[in-house]
Amino acid sequence: MKQILKRILIIATVAVMLFTFVSCGDKSGAVKTAFENEGYEVTSVKYDDLDKSIKGLVESVLVEDQINAMKSFEIILCKKGVASALVIKCGSADDVKSFLTFEKDGEQVTDLYDDAVDNGLINGNCYIITLVPRAIEIFKNA
Repeated sequence: MKQILKRILIIATVAVMLFTFVSCGDKSGAVKTAFENEGYEVTSVKYDDLDKSIKGLVESVLVEDQINAMKSFEIILCKKGVASALVIKCGSADDVKSFLTFEKDGEQVTDLYDDAVDNGLINGNCYIITLVPRAIEIFKNA
């Protein structure tokens, strides 16, 4: 009987650790909550459903391959009046780096990723695109 209880306890512990490990990298929930607490309207959208002005902003920052990749990610749109922020939720922090790295002349270019890290535009598995400095602060502190 003790052996069975011991095995059940081990299995339960492993399950809890696995769940914790998998969920700890996802910052999207904290990001959504932080923006909601600041009075932003937060919605999840698909890239094709974004309006033209937001798509224009995205296209000025990202290359075509990144925009195509974005179509498979969850996009969190945070709006407060005219101020808005676009948070791209990738699968993991490594996926953010892959997403922001592109190939040019046969070489992997990480300039966009490096710049995003330097400016606090990456938080866990999320990347923010915005022109609003306050939104970046909310995002970094989430």
